[in-house]
Amino acid sequence: MGHSKTDCSWTVRLEISRSATSEPQTLESINYRSAAQEGPPPEMTFTVKVVPVDDVKSVSVLVGDSVTLQTGLTDIQRDAVIQWRFDHQKSPVAEINRTAGIFNTYDGADGRFRDRLQLDHQTGSLIIKNMRITHSGLYEADIIRTSSKHTIHKTFNVTVSDDVQSVSVLQGDSVTLHTGLTKIQTDDQIVWKFGDQGKLFPRLNDPVNKKWTNTDLNLQTGDLTIRNIRRYQHGDYKVEINTRTMILHRKYRITIIDAVKSVFLEEGETVTLQINVIDIQKDDLILWMFGDIVIAEISKAAKQLYNGPDGRFRDRLKLDHQTGSLIITNTRTGHTGLYEVKISSSRYSINGRFFVIVTDSGLTQVDVAEIVFLCVIVLMVVGFYIYFHREISELKRQRAKYTPHSRSVGGGNAPFMLVCQTAIKH
Repeated sequence: MGHSKTDCSWTVRLEISRSATSEPQTLESINYRSAAQEGPPPEMTFTVKVVPVDDVKSVSVLVGDSVTLQTGLTDIQRDAVIQWRFDHQKSPVAEINRTAGIFNTYDGADGRFRDRLQLDHQTGSLIIKNMRITHSGLYEADIIRTSSKHTIHKTFNVTVSDDVQSVSVLQGDSVTLHTGLTKIQTDDQIVWKFGDQGKLFPRLNDPVNKKWTNTDLNLQTGDLTIRNIRRYQHGDYKVEINTRTMILHRKYRITIIDAVKSVFLEEGETVTLQINVIDIQKDDLILWMFGDIVIAEISKAAKQLYNGPDGRFRDRLKLDHQTGSLIITNTRTGHTGLYEVKISSSRYSINGRFFVIVTDSGLTQVDVAEIVFLCVIVLMVVGFYIYFHREISELKRQRAKYTPHSRSVGGGNAPFMLVCQTAIKH
């Protein structure tokens, strides 16, 4: 780029020179030599750091979490200098200089990092504890080898949120908590935790721990499925995902309500079958079924209502477009039966059931009482059938699980993370 002197202003020609190196790098350190076309200023040399967008690791964690930003080193060399910076600030928040014996962390200009930073003295990785939303931002590490004059640059885009996904399910239903991954890679780590204390999730495939035999881990995506969920399984579930390109923490709060919600009404009344969704997301799929027949659905493509094969629901169904709840208007006795809703999103999948009983408005109270009594008996029979069917299925599943092949994949006492990794290696 050539310039001439005009009104005492100076322009320069920039020449790019690169030093060949065999060392891997995520930063290109390029020396730009500035040579004036005429007269002063004198020749200058400076360094420009070029960081490809693909090399920025995304980190999404929750308030109160701790996270480790990895340098990728296994051991710090004697001549290494490492500086960690936050949001392009000039002063580092942590630095290591082995030659000078420096291993320091700093509070930051406004003190936001006070008592929250640690350095791994072996790898130089930065540990941030008890994070707050104010710790969101760009973290950069410069790793300099004074002997080779080579710089490795690491960049992390950290987001801290207080997002907790609330999921309400019926006792006996199934729920799947999604990681958001489509396929686990060999070096990916996935850890599930349960409870307020964030303890490691109870070990899989452990015949002694019968309380959690109804859980499954998807070995392709890391999703957690709880079948025939019981009351003691309510609470906070947390997944911590660490891949080559991202660190992601998600938290789910599961609330368990009655096994089957019964709804009694007279002909001509309107009923709303409520589901515990505050607001439908773009990727949500909601199916409403009457028996084995789909009568309504909400998806990305459309919101659709169906009359049923015999037309019994013609002009009687509505959908709440915000929550996905089903509204049945001007009900008739033919609308009595079991309604099931299946909700699937990028974060979770749940099933729910409602038993709707519509009585003839001309019946006496005695008639209604008899119908209600018979319906309760039917519900009990259906409940026992479902219970024993699930127990038999569970026994079959457990028997299949403890075949030699299954043990070689799952491992009798492996926690979630180990089960996932072992399966991948096979």
